[in-house]
Amino acid sequence: MMRSLYSGVTGLTTHQTRMDVIGNNIANVNTYGFKSSRTTFKDIYYQTVKSPSSGTANADDTMGKAGNNPTEVGYGVQIGSIDKNMSRSSFAGTDRTFDLAISGEGFFIVGKPTADGTEGEEGGMADITYTRMGNFGLDSDGNLVNANNKFVLGTRNDGEFDSATMESEDKAPYEKVPSALQTINVNALIREAFGDDTLTFKDLEAFSIGSDGVLTATYGGDIAALARIEIAVFDNPEGLLQAGNTDFMISAASGNPGLRKPGDPGAGTTESGKLEMSNVNLAQEFSDMIITQRGFQANSRIITTSDSMLEELVNLKR
Repeated sequence: MMRSLYSGVTGLTTHQTRMDVIGNNIANVNTYGFKSSRTTFKDIYYQTVKSPSSGTANADDTMGKAGNNPTEVGYGVQIGSIDKNMSRSSFAGTDRTFDLAISGEGFFIVGKPTADGTEGEEGGMADITYTRMGNFGLDSDGNLVNANNKFVLGTRNDGEFDSATMESEDKAPYEKVPSALQTINVNALIREAFGDDTLTFKDLEAFSIGSDGVLTATYGGDIAALARIEIAVFDNPEGLLQAGNTDFMISAASGNPGLRKPGDPGAGTTESGKLEMSNVNLAQEFSDMIITQRGFQANSRIITTSDSMLEELVNLKR
């Protein structure tokens, strides 16, 4: 069989994958916190038809035999990588206090309680993921949660307000999760701060979330800092696994997350009343779509042309 047929098939499959990635990017053009991806190709392997050789000179230093370059035939293309574009995007104003965006590096940390609800080796939290989408709110119990019904994690102002650290036990880097993090029950913290067991969020005179991630409440003329939303930073954010719902999970490639207070060196600040928009560039995506379509079309022509050549060969015998 002709080698060009195999090359054409690999070209079709790789361009189809690239179109899948482009389609996902365009579909999420209005998804808050979405990070686009790109596809790169690389050649596969080669058959050496003629090996290279060096030139040789005669004994009397006169011109001898010339060398030659290698002669090789390629066997097609394959996916080189599908890279995430973790660049920051612009913000959309919402004027909603619990909507947060990170101006700079970092991710919000969200999770669910363990089955027994106790403080275990991972702080009583499971299914911890990281996100740039800060569409937060309060549930019926006053807990700070996101749209995926996960608790937003931070540190409460209970004497350990500045003690968020990383788990130090012996685990592989991609298995570690932040410790010293807690769920944030706004109602409970309000009652504790103002010494009134009947207070809830709706009773406050004012409430705000600062650029340092601190939740501040005002009641009866008194101001109290309730808790701080922590953010995680990674040495290689492109190595995070995409978990859907705009969530990311740590992996061996991303490394261990580092906890930062918003505004610390290497970490962004929190912006209340804003959400980060998708970083999809529609003009670039449509240009890539056209290039991908033509690449797919050209590779299909390789197959049909190779088939025609084989048909001519078969028809030699009548």
